[in-house]
Amino acid sequence: MYKKQGYLTKEFKIFHIKDKTDKTFDFHYHDFYKIIVFIKGDVMYSIEGKNYELKPQDIVLVQKNEIHKPVINPEVEYERIVLYLSQSFLIKEPVFMECFNAEKETHTNVMSVSDIDFSKVKNALEQSVKYISSGEFAGELKGKCELMKALLVINESVHNNGLLFEGRVSYDKRILEVCDYIDNHIKEDLSVETLCNKFYISKYYFMHKFKEYTGVTVHSYILEKRIQHVGRLADAGWKVTAACAEAGFKDYSTYLRAKKRLSSRLVGAGDADKTEE
Repeated sequence: MYKKQGYLTKEFKIFHIKDKTDKTFDFHYHDFYKIIVFIKGDVMYSIEGKNYELKPQDIVLVQKNEIHKPVINPEVEYERIVLYLSQSFLIKEPVFMECFNAEKETHTNVMSVSDIDFSKVKNALEQSVKYISSGEFAGELKGKCELMKALLVINESVHNNGLLFEGRVSYDKRILEVCDYIDNHIKEDLSVETLCNKFYISKYYFMHKFKEYTGVTVHSYILEKRIQHVGRLADAGWKVTAACAEAGFKDYSTYLRAKKRLSSRLVGAGDADKTEE
């Protein structure tokens, strides 16, 4: 199973971090949105079956519940600004969701921006961190205004230029197609045999490649996605029993057993003051 990392109890959190770390991250997800402004380092970011080799001035977009992990070279200093953004904060201004909507449509999680736009984003976020940590009058509000200024630049770039990534990205096209199929047919039979027949893939190749690109088995991936789908439907007002059926569970008890098994493996509980990348 994937692990849910951290909890966001405010509208947003912002961190400016510069370090060397030999920490190894597992595939995980968050129940909030995340943006990483990459300044320098040697980092590959894996998100939903794609591996992005980051370069300075890249901006990483991670939607709520997207499965991801960074792979960091511990010998090279890694500098980044990390934003944790609640859905309630983003939807107050629909323009802030434009980059995430484009990410969903294009299946691209990393955007490359111009020198000028990157400078605007970086400067605004550095000011945001400064104001929030200053303790001065209205520091939190001033920091929020600078954060919103950076989000406007990011989304204006997407609006004007599209979501463009100029670096290297590796993936297996068929695995991505399978992941899309799972998302769009979550209620249906998604056994390994069914998926292999649907996409004309040998079982051994499929199971091996799927775990290579997603970090877990096909069964665990589908179970996780079904649990997440029940949560989304419940948040939208569905009765839990109906949500379970719509997500492909045989009944509520099957869902409950799967959720308990997942919960027993969760790590990173607590507020998101400590970044879980």
